[in-house]
Amino acid sequence: MPAIKFVLSILLLIVIASFAVKNMGSVEFNYYDLQLQLHSIELPLMVVLVIPLVLGLLIAWFMDLFDRFKLKSIIRQQNRSISSMEEELENLKNTPQIPIQAESSNDS
Repeated sequence: MPAIKFVLSILLLIVIASFAVKNMGSVEFNYYDLQLQLHSIELPLMVVLVIPLVLGLLIAWFMDLFDRFKLKSIIRQQNRSISSMEEELENLKNTPQIPIQAESSNDS
């Protein structure tokens, strides 16, 4: 399985590298600063495409990290509940049982 992941990673890197080489043309990027003044810079197209991709991956990673912490917290809470229930079950197994006497009914 690790070999398959490695091969797929290499193939993905080759695709990304070929995409980067083919898209090295410059594009003008316009933006406003905090004083609402227009500025423009020229960036390679690949940079303009990769920055949002990386930001999206980071956002998704942080969201996944948050979900993992939440799930680990739930697992810890459930493990504590299971432990307390197992202790209660052991205590119930060790308590002496009082025999239940059957009531005799007199049908007259």
